Amino acid sequence: MSKSRFRRAFFLLLITCLWQVSQAQENQSKELHESNFSEGSISLGLAFPYAFSINALGINARMEYHIDEKISFGPEISYFNKDEAEIIDFDVVGQYIFETRYVAFYPFLGINYTIENEYLIGSERTEKEFGIVFGAGIHRNLNKFSVFLEYSRVELGIVDQFITTGLIYNF
Repeated sequence: MSKSRFRRAFFLLLITCLWQVSQAQENQSKELHESNFSEGSISLGLAFPYAFSINALGINARMEYHIDEKISFGPEISYFNKDEAEIIDFDVVGQYIFETRYVAFYPFLGINYTIENEYLIGSERTEKEFGIVFGAGIHRNLNKFSVFLEYSRVELGIVDQFITTGLIYNF
């Protein structure tokens, strides 16, 4: 075999090996974190949000309908109760999922309806407002479950900020 043929064969073998390694890394990264949200699937979740306005921990329930692997939307409800205040938040949000090797990142945007009851000595005040909710989160899929952490903010209504962590089950 001549030197030029040997070089071509070696070069072809090197290119093939590099391509195989890149494919294996791509497959491995998909194995490490692949969206288990298939088109038309539904997820239900339970979470614990922290509301900055009243410095209180609440409870959140949510449902997500996955239009495809990247886009989903759905309703959620959060409830907070502190000595002098009770807040109920209803949100309908849409999100777009960006995959990375270990976690997925998702910005979201939606509408919000808040009912806030304040209990003062001898009186009660109720405020109801529509607003816009937006934020971002990260999640890590673990088979049918996903753990998540997100930051959200409500504007144009009863303004507040939240940090939420929870668990979602994908059906």
